[in-house]
Amino acid sequence: MKPIIKTRALLLFALMIVSVVACRQNVPQVTPAKPTAIKEPPPASTAASSVRQPFDGKWDDRAVFRTGLIQAEQKMLDQLHGASVYHIDIQIADDLSSLQGRQQVRYTNQETQPLDAIYFQLFPTMYGGKSAMSAVMVNGQEVKAVYESQDSTLKVPLPTPLQPGQQVVVQMDFKVSLPREMGGNYGLFGYLNNILVLDGFYPAIPAYDDTGWHAGALPPNADSTYMDASFYLVRVDAPANLTLAASGVEINRESKGNSQVVTFAAGPARDFYLAASDRFTVVSETFGETKVNSYAFKERTEGARLALRAAIGSLKSFNTRLGAYPYTEFDVVSTPMTASGIEYPGIVGINYTYYDTGGNFGGVPASVMIESVVAHEVGHQWFYNVVGNDQINEPWVDESVDQYVTGLYFLDAYGKSGYDGYRSSWVGRWERVSRASIPIGMPAEKYQGKEYGAIVYGRGPLFVEALAEKMGQATFDKFLRDYYESHKWGIGAAASFRKLAEKHCQCDLTALFDEWVYKK
Repeated sequence: MKPIIKTRALLLFALMIVSVVACRQNVPQVTPAKPTAIKEPPPASTAASSVRQPFDGKWDDRAVFRTGLIQAEQKMLDQLHGASVYHIDIQIADDLSSLQGRQQVRYTNQETQPLDAIYFQLFPTMYGGKSAMSAVMVNGQEVKAVYESQDSTLKVPLPTPLQPGQQVVVQMDFKVSLPREMGGNYGLFGYLNNILVLDGFYPAIPAYDDTGWHAGALPPNADSTYMDASFYLVRVDAPANLTLAASGVEINRESKGNSQVVTFAAGPARDFYLAASDRFTVVSETFGETKVNSYAFKERTEGARLALRAAIGSLKSFNTRLGAYPYTEFDVVSTPMTASGIEYPGIVGINYTYYDTGGNFGGVPASVMIESVVAHEVGHQWFYNVVGNDQINEPWVDESVDQYVTGLYFLDAYGKSGYDGYRSSWVGRWERVSRASIPIGMPAEKYQGKEYGAIVYGRGPLFVEALAEKMGQATFDKFLRDYYESHKWGIGAAASFRKLAEKHCQCDLTALFDEWVYKK
């Protein structure tokens, strides 16, 4: 039976000063070391000898991803022909202080011009850890890769320009040190409070668009990834006592002494994430074709059950309003962080302090906190993962839209009073900057102080609400579903969002976008 959330509690939630559903906000980033050239790689036969060759290069075998997709979504395996394919093999140290691995990725040039290099983001270096690359090869040929942007990026030169439509395989070995204190990126990376959280642990290819590669050091606001939908095969060698939660589904498991070797298949997906702990317990339930798992410490099992119910309710609401959730698994994991929650493909992290069901956060019960944050992060499965966007330069395209659809979840669950209560949280956020008419469409780095959360998470969903009123709710609902379906596994943007909205309403939205989105 659903917990009853009274309007007063939601109103208290709205007036909170702390960041509640913001995925990542206003946390100082760790300044990486001075950029250096990567050393000449050793011969492949001697490099990282303890690391196995990943998966024997079966690049076109997409059958392995079938079990991770619901029946209606499996047709995508015959599409997305240019999607990158990652084969990653990692070993996590027994003391959880580091990991080493080997990665092969097949990259297809889907642009209209030749490429002379491929860039990789090294997120651990920006998150308080450190990435070290070696044995970098392109189609089996050793190359001299170079660190750039304060060691946050690795430039891999190509021996010959990669023509449009051509493919190349880039291989590298990597070693990553894991921090034990919360550093950059909201404390989402390292071994913290008995939980291993591996956000962006592997070298990741950023998006390439009309402005070039989206690589380099990250701004202090916003999420860190802007990547194309890809396929991931990830083999994890970890201590046997850890319970693992990851993007995708488990497709193989082996025992090896005091270790477990687990292989995950995920895709299409924007990213791959892994969390683990020797203290996790899990409660599960099936919704349609999807198994929903909720992970937390054993003493916080009741909080895990609250998160499970919120996840299932959110999936039900968004499935009806937007389109079917694509995967056969969804995981909610209690993790340490300085934010309230964070989204990844098929898995979300929720601040573990909310799992104390007797807790009270600024007058808001833990049950309200868990439900609101889980609903927001579940919504990102539609807007961020299936429909991607430039989260650094146009963060409102996923965050503001997701805030609005989270309000629709509360409308479905509790009626108008539920929607109004959640809506008041947007107003409360905007009031942090005295309802200033700051555009919601600026790049994340342009916002100062409290502005990012107040505008993108507060004023932003109020714009989406105003857009729905302008178009008419029925027309807007059809538009939003069409936007999701027409941009599935592609990239959405403010321009395409507006263009499709105008097509549906047969109206000119210039004045509305000028008032809310653009600085005029």
